[in-house]
Amino acid sequence: MKNNKTLLSIIFFMLMTGFTSLALADSSAQNAEKIELKPGHPQQYTVVKGDTLWDISGKFLKKPWYWPEIWQMNQQIENPHLIYPGDVLTLVYIDGKPYIRHHRGKRTVKLSPKTRVEDLGQAIPTIPLDIISPYLTSNRIINAHEYTSAPYIVGINEGLLSAGADNKVYVMGMDKNIIPGSRHAVYRPGSTYRDPSNPKKILGHEAVYVGEGTIEHAGSPEHRNSPATLYIQKSKAEILKGYRVLPVSTDTIVDTSFIPKPSRAQRPGRIVGVLTSGIQPGVKMVGALDVVIVDMGLADGVEKGDVFDIYKKGSVVKDRMHYNSQVKLPDEINGTLMVFRPFKHLSYALVMEAHSALSVGDVIHSPFFEE
Repeated sequence: MKNNKTLLSIIFFMLMTGFTSLALADSSAQNAEKIELKPGHPQQYTVVKGDTLWDISGKFLKKPWYWPEIWQMNQQIENPHLIYPGDVLTLVYIDGKPYIRHHRGKRTVKLSPKTRVEDLGQAIPTIPLDIISPYLTSNRIINAHEYTSAPYIVGINEGLLSAGADNKVYVMGMDKNIIPGSRHAVYRPGSTYRDPSNPKKILGHEAVYVGEGTIEHAGSPEHRNSPATLYIQKSKAEILKGYRVLPVSTDTIVDTSFIPKPSRAQRPGRIVGVLTSGIQPGVKMVGALDVVIVDMGLADGVEKGDVFDIYKKGSVVKDRMHYNSQVKLPDEINGTLMVFRPFKHLSYALVMEAHSALSVGDVIHSPFFEE
């Protein structure tokens, strides 16, 4: 009897393994079928300064987020996953399927009497850096305890009501062993983001960057209430008493070359905030190239480069042919966004496309689970 149970367990395991392999193969095959080249696509393209990976993907594909399916890394070159201005991308077909081949470009600069070959600078980013750079390292999403337990500004030199560049502020709660010269940033409280389906559940608090500077004096170790002195070197808004102070990471390398791909997150989410409208409260309208916050993050399996479709809620109309009964029209895809900085329960994302006006509250879903 025991042997029979063992045999049945082995057979069940083999069947499940086979089904899983078939499912993965079927998923890959489905992705291959979804790849549609854009009409009028080039056979070859030379990358230029100012390009983004999303722009280049859109030159070849109807749906740029399927770039990983056609990208063929050249292992003979250094950092084959990076694309630089001057690189040449060529469309080829292997077994009937389209692929992009990558050849590293160089620029020759003539210097009499010799010729020098130079690289063409930094790798192209996935999406426009000039738009997302303020949100890559400055603003943060943190929990309530992280914000309320952080050191805070208790005073400003010369009795000023607010501080800016070249002012000194005095900070309570700073570690007495802090090293003079270390960099710290100042944050004001931003929006609180809640779960749309459960308003009592807080997903995170936004800490809005307003400036930064260096520690001049850590405060007297003999006196608990002796504040540290922070010299403000740059500010983007007025700095007030009560604002929180957090260290600036000096060793963080910001990855801007992530690959766009359909998200593997299975549940739908929502746009819960818009950031590029600045500090104006209550702004709910969203457009292309706006930075938004969505209610999905690392805990949901969201990664940098994840692409989601944005849905416009279908309106309710009266069916005049059937006693004026109400009919809900289907939700329709109205745009696309890409996550560029995920946190635990929330993410910063850039709206890549907007077919018409979008708004806070719009539903997002991965194209991987819709098509």
